[in-house]
Amino acid sequence: MPVMLNSCAPPQVMFSSLGIVSPPPISIVLRQVRELTESDVALDQWPHQYGTVEQVFCDLFSFLQDNYEDLSPRVKDALADRPLVPIGGAFVKSSRLFFRLAKDLAPFFYEVPRAFGAYDVFLRSLGVRDSPKSGDYAVSLKELNSEIGAARLNVNELNSVIEVITLVASDNSTNNSNNDIFAPNQVGKLTEIDNLMQNDRPWLVNCGRIDVDLINLVHPKITKEICDELGIKCVSERVIESLDKSFELRETLISTNQTGNIQTVLGSDEFMSILSSLIPRTISSGLNPSQNLQIFEVEAIRTRFLVLSTTDKRATADITNRRSQEGPLCFIDGNRILLTQLPVGISSELAIATALVNRFNIQREHIAGLAAVLGSQNTQNIDQIKKKMSLFEHKNNDELLRGEPGQPLVKTDVELIEIKPLKAFKKGEIVAVRESNASSQLIYGTICEMQDSSSMSRLRVCVGPGQETTLLSSQVYSLKGGSRVTETPDVVTYNAPEDISGGIIQHSEVDESLLGNEDVELSQIRKDEVLRAVQDLLKSADLSLNDDAKKMMDSNLALKESLERKAAEIESMKDKRELLSQRVMKGIDSFLCPITRDPMEDPVICCDGHTYERSAIEMWLANNSRSPKTNQVLPSRELIPNHALRSSIEAIVEMKNDLRAYAGSNYDDL
Repeated sequence: MPVMLNSCAPPQVMFSSLGIVSPPPISIVLRQVRELTESDVALDQWPHQYGTVEQVFCDLFSFLQDNYEDLSPRVKDALADRPLVPIGGAFVKSSRLFFRLAKDLAPFFYEVPRAFGAYDVFLRSLGVRDSPKSGDYAVSLKELNSEIGAARLNVNELNSVIEVITLVASDNSTNNSNNDIFAPNQVGKLTEIDNLMQNDRPWLVNCGRIDVDLINLVHPKITKEICDELGIKCVSERVIESLDKSFELRETLISTNQTGNIQTVLGSDEFMSILSSLIPRTISSGLNPSQNLQIFEVEAIRTRFLVLSTTDKRATADITNRRSQEGPLCFIDGNRILLTQLPVGISSELAIATALVNRFNIQREHIAGLAAVLGSQNTQNIDQIKKKMSLFEHKNNDELLRGEPGQPLVKTDVELIEIKPLKAFKKGEIVAVRESNASSQLIYGTICEMQDSSSMSRLRVCVGPGQETTLLSSQVYSLKGGSRVTETPDVVTYNAPEDISGGIIQHSEVDESLLGNEDVELSQIRKDEVLRAVQDLLKSADLSLNDDAKKMMDSNLALKESLERKAAEIESMKDKRELLSQRVMKGIDSFLCPITRDPMEDPVICCDGHTYERSAIEMWLANNSRSPKTNQVLPSRELIPNHALRSSIEAIVEMKNDLRAYAGSNYDDL
């Protein structure tokens, strides 16, 4: 669009004769905007001498702001979707523009340049917002993914995206599913979070047995804390290794004497105790203390790597590298330890220790220590090797997991538990419950919901991630304050089992029969539940009820229920009495004399049509000729007895007296 400089412009009266149009038609301005914003190249090689980029677009934005209401909805939508605002060397869409940004997020998000601040009305109409809100970051990540497709982010875009990912993770109020959030994978390509994994097994990923082109690992610049906030699972949680069923295992004899010594150590209680103590308690390892691990020597092992779904744990993809013919040197399948011919430099103890570490998610720093234990000639040296090789797992510190729903009670809290069936529990309070009806093992739980009751109540308790159960308050152990614990308690509140804090402790699998429906409303306590609760309480103190005591308690509970029903009936009668009283009072209001405001005894009708007490109206008429009700002149002073009303008043008065006799002093005011 040709623009005439002000210095060359003729007088405005000559515009028409010279064919000069000012201001130009909207269609011409829109065409000019489309041509200018067609490519970012125009910003690098600005061809217009009329003014700078900012000057030209200030004039364009000023014109569009003044004429925005004349644009059609289709044109408005096109302007909002088009990269329109020049910033640096690129045009930016309005959805990525904000008037205020807490930090520089370019080239991902931009702050509106000050030169364009005067056109905020126009920019807001295009969708520019004051500052990013909850969810804006996630939405923008999705938009960026749709724009770049399979392309990889450059280093500036990558750093900006990581900044945005950090903001998304820190904003706990963002209500976006993982399908709506994108993050860069290991090569800088935006990927849905559900398809990303944290690389906590680099030795497995880099061994060549996994096809790295088939998996998406989160970019290494994104920290573990951010991944955890976003719910990105680890490779160890989503990738499993299993035997290739199409491959036939062939047993062979490698070294009977060597594997025989290892087999002896594997079967010892000392080794199983060490192994159990190294397994992280936050996972379910499936290791049984009585599990008898057996070594089988085979010619070769072939395995597959499968990716599990984040929801139902089904295998969704096979990521095995088919180009690799290598298999593991040692693999644990159930209670079988499969061992192949080992290369020089790798001992059987080292191969088996590595397989145990991989199978049970033990820290790899313990491989050498476990190998040393497996290589010991007798089990008497195991304890010494354990101390020398530091076979201790600091993550299994009881205090780190203390109070977590589903975890076993630590020894300190076992000494603090007590049963208080009538206690008023608080939401979020940490309590102790039995792992199952048949178990003496106590685990932690937190109160999710409780009933308002002055007696025994029903509670909903969280007993593990996503697991809730409904219990009576008599089945829940509360924790008394440590300051109230004495050296020799007078009252035994619970017979703690000897193995409550010893042996192999894993993440508790709560009995499914205990789990309740979290959406079901808590019901009232029944008589049989109270009796059963008393029996449980006595059982915990090694006591029991005989038949006579049971019958007496059952009779007392039945009597209590009967009294509660009678009390409910009495309350219902009180409500009915109150309603009857209100109706009586409402009827009495119509029986009051308009002059004295007292119930009438001898009602008479005056010529104004209203009824009065005879003595009151006669006294009024002695000194007045107007109606006391309407103030109109009375044409006559004749009074007619109202016999029907008098009968009604006498009946109501009699009913009122009966009601007073029934209700007592509460209705003396009638």
